[in-house]
Amino acid sequence: MKKSLLILVTILSLSCNEDENNNLGKTALNLVTGINFRETSDDTPLQLGNPNVLVNNSFVVYPNPANQVISISSQENITDIWFVKSNPQKIHQNVDFSSILNSSLYAEQLIVSNSNFSINGQSSNGISLNIGDLEKGYYKVFVKIGGVLYWDNLYKYENQGNNEEQFNAIINFWD
Repeated sequence: MKKSLLILVTILSLSCNEDENNNLGKTALNLVTGINFRETSDDTPLQLGNPNVLVNNSFVVYPNPANQVISISSQENITDIWFVKSNPQKIHQNVDFSSILNSSLYAEQLIVSNSNFSINGQSSNGISLNIGDLEKGYYKVFVKIGGVLYWDNLYKYENQGNNEEQFNAIINFWD
């Protein structure tokens, strides 16, 4: 029986190729593979890494990185916002995320249960949020617009120390 089980496990592990195994990691809820720096909503962002975001020109988060207040603007009304603490990884840098990511990828309940901060029941195309109480680090910012989920990656930094040094550390990480 043990021998049969061992053979079955071996066959199953050999039948999965590397692409199939990596595919699972590419859509992890708390994975950040890059970020778009911008100071205002009109800025052309400075892309660092290969951001795994689904924005579809539907909304903009700025400034990014931020320490106290961020703004989220959209052409349509934003109804819900969630922040999910995430981990930066310099993986999947050659992946075309536009072919993998879609608005039904994550169940809303999964986002809600992993959220560190949320605003619900809004009806505005421009929202400012105080994120000063959030822990320093990367977040996926999920928004619901017209019943559809979109997301962007945000870096929240501390208001202590030299901001230029903090920004350079982020840039150096993604280089």
